[in-house]
Amino acid sequence: MDNNNLKIAQQDIDDALKAVEDLEKAASDGNFTKEDIKEKFVSLNEKVRKLEDILKNEGIL
Repeated sequence: MDNNNLKIAQQDIDDALKAVEDLEKAASDGNFTKEDIKEKFVSLNEKVRKLEDILKNEGIL
């Protein structure tokens, strides 16, 4: 895997995990609005798609 793509993939994974953690916290705390949760899901989806594109370009997927 290209070193630059590897760094981007690692950052995307870290960002996606953070988004999941935020969603879990929102679900348990009940402090987030429906719009906040939707925004987190959209962000997570974008990060996963970027990661998927990198993995496809590298021939991993």
